[in-house]
Amino acid sequence: MLEMPTADALERYLTLATQQMKLTAENMANQNTDGYTRRVASFSSTDMVNVNGISTSSGVTATVTAQRDRVLQRSLQQATEASSASSARTTALDNLQSLFTIDGSGDDASGIGAAISDFFNSVTSLASSPSDTNTRQTAYAAAQALVTTMNRTASQLSAQTTSLNQQIGTSVDQANGLLTSIASLNKQIQQAGGQDTSGLQDERDQAVLSLAKLVDVNTVTATDGTVNLSLSDGTPLLNGTQAISLSTATVNGNVHIMSNGSDVTGSILSGSIGGLLQVRDQDLPAVQQQLDSVASAIASAVNAQNAAGTDASGNAGGDVFSGNTAATLKMAISSGDGIATSSDGSNATAIGAVASQAIVGSLTASGAFSVMITSLGQTVSSATTTKSANDAVLAQTSTQVANLSGVSLDTEAANLTQYQRSYEAAAKVLSIVNELMAQAINLGQQTTVS
Repeated sequence: MLEMPTADALERYLTLATQQMKLTAENMANQNTDGYTRRVASFSSTDMVNVNGISTSSGVTATVTAQRDRVLQRSLQQATEASSASSARTTALDNLQSLFTIDGSGDDASGIGAAISDFFNSVTSLASSPSDTNTRQTAYAAAQALVTTMNRTASQLSAQTTSLNQQIGTSVDQANGLLTSIASLNKQIQQAGGQDTSGLQDERDQAVLSLAKLVDVNTVTATDGTVNLSLSDGTPLLNGTQAISLSTATVNGNVHIMSNGSDVTGSILSGSIGGLLQVRDQDLPAVQQQLDSVASAIASAVNAQNAAGTDASGNAGGDVFSGNTAATLKMAISSGDGIATSSDGSNATAIGAVASQAIVGSLTASGAFSVMITSLGQTVSSATTTKSANDAVLAQTSTQVANLSGVSLDTEAANLTQYQRSYEAAAKVLSIVNELMAQAINLGQQTTVS
């Protein structure tokens, strides 16, 4: 049987070729648009109709689809969450470590290590001249310097906690803004009524990816094209077109994240908020606890030894320090006369000897402080390694997504040339068909077809 394309069918081919060229132009124009997913047209033939032995077809129909893969998109989302968490954590840890950075001379930025050594050395110097006022005042000043250094460092740690709380609060506000936007996009997709929603889906996927930079979020696509979102523990964030906002509350001085009255802080494990929470609730308190242990041990050991001697007035020695944390450490004496050296200086030697005693578990005060700094360094190093690995996974996944959904100008240019030639060929055939039809209608008389 002869299969003959009708003029209507050829016009449809021209329309489809035009649509292909417009689609290609749209892809090329959006090459650098964040979140844009490459569009392709798929074609299907219409049913053949046999009339008087002649098979005819109305041509083909085209369906435009965006090149997206939900499994790959989910992988990108998870990689984004992990990378954002490790990035936020390493930045916060770098700020924490900067308080204790060791310089070329071996001193740490906080000055605590040097202050500990200076105090015990100055007290030891009193052994040879326990009645010398100037030497006593030097030892008192060294004790005061140790207190000041401890207090300052504790204050800096507290300031970093405050900063982390502020960042967490700001990030929660950003998350709520994104949830509202995603809910709005869901509504537009739901109400599209069969129209192409590729652009809306691109915008929504980009918003979900931005949300993943803040928190770890589970995504479930509904049959109507909308997405539902929840935290890792299932706490809902978005049901269709209804956003469920997060809120904050202060618990024991720290910002906690709430959802419908429930504390979900512990459920946020990744995204930048997850990284900030890990530093605030784990890394920083570990450093604070170790520093407090050093401050408390020094105060307790020195006070105990001071009580074993006599002060400048011959009275039994009292406490040199008060307080049992770096933040609460204070001077309990008002001058160097309160240091109980004993008249022969023997107790000054004993107080100085506390420097070499295991007073923080099995470690000396200086040793425990050194271990604290080393431990912090190892934590930072481990976090940096994790960040590098997470960044590599994100880069690899992003490349996979780009290979599927991204726009290649070379590919689109080749397609554009092909579609132009298809259009020209169809136009030429249509012209010939029209000419033949005109001649047939006019019984072979030559006419001009426009």
